[in-house]
Amino acid sequence: MRLYFLCVLIHFTAQFAVVVPDHSVTAIVGEEFVLPCHLSPRMNAQNMEVKWLRPHLSSVVHLYRDGKDRNESQTLEYQGRTEFLKDGLSTGSVDLKIHNIRPSDEGLYRCFIRSSTFYGGALKRVTTMGSA
Repeated sequence: MRLYFLCVLIHFTAQFAVVVPDHSVTAIVGEEFVLPCHLSPRMNAQNMEVKWLRPHLSSVVHLYRDGKDRNESQTLEYQGRTEFLKDGLSTGSVDLKIHNIRPSDEGLYRCFIRSSTFYGGALKRVTTMGSA
């Protein structure tokens, strides 16, 4: 009698979309604002890499990787002015707060998220206004 064993390995790749709200963001010079971004479907992002970039400048605004802020490669213009909001990570929220807004902060930002098996990104435009 012969016995045959069949071993099937099923690998599920967690795929997601990176979502930024459609509404425009207006930041007031000298104040702070939050760049919203989240995963869809909502999932834990604590072990993912999250990178906020200025794509046209090829510059890193903020980097979160291995459970920590990693801003060794952060553009000088943003050093000391960014805060990655970690409270929502377990539900896929990867918002970034920028303090002391400058006129040069106006433009496109890319929210880029990478897991061990998948990655995605989305763009958000920010408009600045002079202080009141």
